[in-house]
Amino acid sequence: MSEPTIERRRPVLRGWMVFAIVAAVAIAAGGITGRILAGAGGGTGPSDTVLRFFQAVRDNDAKAALAELATAPADTTFITNEVLAAGHSAGAITEISVPATNSTVVPVQYKLGGETITDRISVQPVGNGFKVSTSLNSGGIALKGKVRPQLPLSIAGTAVTTDTVLLLPGSYPLTTVTDHVRYGAGSLVVKRLTDAPSANDLKLEVSDVGLAGVVTAVGSSLEACTAQKSFTPTGCPFKLTVTTADPNTVTWTLLSKPADDLKITVSATDVTRSTVEVPLKIRISYVDGGATVSQDLAGIQAVGTIDLLANPTTVAWTT
Repeated sequence: MSEPTIERRRPVLRGWMVFAIVAAVAIAAGGITGRILAGAGGGTGPSDTVLRFFQAVRDNDAKAALAELATAPADTTFITNEVLAAGHSAGAITEISVPATNSTVVPVQYKLGGETITDRISVQPVGNGFKVSTSLNSGGIALKGKVRPQLPLSIAGTAVTTDTVLLLPGSYPLTTVTDHVRYGAGSLVVKRLTDAPSANDLKLEVSDVGLAGVVTAVGSSLEACTAQKSFTPTGCPFKLTVTTADPNTVTWTLLSKPADDLKITVSATDVTRSTVEVPLKIRISYVDGGATVSQDLAGIQAVGTIDLLANPTTVAWTT
């Protein structure tokens, strides 16, 4: 009679083994994905808080991101859905990874525009959970003295009106009243929560459009200069002193290519009086006493003042 009893128990034992294996797999899977589930479902641990915060930043949800901060920023002008979207248009935040931890310093890894970023985020207990306590941009991105009065700055299409701004991780486009010059590389990149870009990141530079404008202005001016029938062309950076020859016989020929070697220096005080320097090599031909004379003038360093706000750009030669 014992044999039937044994047969009945074996299936039960197999069932418990299958259940145990399934449970173990589920627990293991929870260890891999539980952080995301907890973050999405409102977990209260330190990792849940950090995950929710970066998911909100990724999703351009400014309100949700601000809700995870222990202290509300005094100025949220640049923490809006629109600004975040602009900051992630050229480089989205992806692949957020937050390991499970009970520590109040939480590691986080994510990609910003394809670059892998690692950071450590401080949190503090608030109520029944935690809030992010890391200082945004180490207190703020200082802009005082970096923004020119002639060139008001906009970040992601929003005008800067204060000496300090706060930005969440992203790459924010910078614009001003002209496309001839730009602040830094044309964008302000905040890789980590505490990042506060330096003065060099906002250094005024001539843009590609501005360079093209200067090249055109210099080329047009030199073309007009070489067309003059004169040993001392008016408003030009070259001349030859000859007293006996007929100036009507003068032909100027530009031998160098100004676009290859010109140097632009943006004025520290007035961008309408910036400078351009161009090494020139010029040939002059003229008739003197019935004989044709040809002479190459090398080593000329032409210096001019350029107005980088003018459209088109203009140049006035000073030497």
